Amino acid sequence: MTNTANTPVPVIKAPAEPGNDAFRALGGPLTRDIWYVALTAGELKTGTLYKKKFLNEPIVMGRDETGAPFALRDLCPHRGVPLSAGRLLDEPDGAKSVQCPYHGWRFRPDGGCLHIPSLVEGQSFDLENIKVRRYHLAEQDDLIWIYMPADPNSAPDHPPPRFANMVLKKGQAEAKVKYVETAELACHQDHAVIGLLDPAHTPFVHKSPLWRSSKTLKEKEKHYKPSEMGFTMLSHKPVNSYIYNIIGGEIRVEIQFLLPGLRAESIRNRTRGFLGLAAITPIDENLCEIREIMYWDAPILNLVKLIARPFTRAFLQQDARMMKLQGEGLSYNPPLMQIPDADTLMVWYRRLKREWMKSRMEGRPFMNPVEPAVLRWRT
Repeated sequence: MTNTANTPVPVIKAPAEPGNDAFRALGGPLTRDIWYVALTAGELKTGTLYKKKFLNEPIVMGRDETGAPFALRDLCPHRGVPLSAGRLLDEPDGAKSVQCPYHGWRFRPDGGCLHIPSLVEGQSFDLENIKVRRYHLAEQDDLIWIYMPADPNSAPDHPPPRFANMVLKKGQAEAKVKYVETAELACHQDHAVIGLLDPAHTPFVHKSPLWRSSKTLKEKEKHYKPSEMGFTMLSHKPVNSYIYNIIGGEIRVEIQFLLPGLRAESIRNRTRGFLGLAAITPIDENLCEIREIMYWDAPILNLVKLIARPFTRAFLQQDARMMKLQGEGLSYNPPLMQIPDADTLMVWYRRLKREWMKSRMEGRPFMNPVEPAVLRWRT
């Protein structure tokens, strides 16, 4: 038997265009110094603790006495027990605290230590020196956003993103989530985002009467321009589909992508609107969470919502299955390919991510590397 343990793996370079480097089978560093969707506001209930892991960091979330969201590192500094296994308490002054289940240490929502039950009078111990790491959260458009910094001591220097064409009722400053569905994708952040952007997989992965069959592919031409921290497929008239017909009228569609992994699809007629947001948040290097979040002001969609969940859930599970299958192949670290024009969005994502990380490292403004383009593919 030939010993192949030390045999070099052949490297096949990707085409010079549309990319400028070989496509890596194994993902690179997770994107930091940026806001991620942690969950919807409705998922973070008052009076409860919510245990999560983002970018391989254990996090506990809750709401303080004013209802504002907070997040702490989910480790008690005393013995390392997860604080999420404890309780959210009401203090005598009306404030909230998180109590560790092991020795009852209590921590404020800002991470400061409030009380150690075992201490007795006369024992010199400064509680101000005990802190749990705090994470910055923002509640916006009915979503809870979490800022994941490269430096644990740094604070956000920019707000969470706002999406073009957000669906707002008259007099409303922020949108309200109408529908959400969540799934886990067994893959690195980069592959989850690339799958989110991929325009050619739909008729093969998402077999449904709602989507075009792989037997009836049609050529498409889409116009793109750079936008803040991403790119936008310009407003266009869509081909006929059940989804567009439900809203009715003269429909226009616009799709916006933003770092780190946000795809917002706006569907509008003259009077009504729908915005579907797909948000990818890494749990660790090999697992992501995807949320399909929907906003609308078309009354007919309130009725469709009752029967939509099985279709949305099946759609996400189809993606989850493909990411799992892809993971089997990627475990061998094979060389990968990219082709024009269907893979160009993938190339843009990789360029955007590299530029974001480089700009943060160099302490300078982000410079969008995407240029206006017209792309064509069959799907």
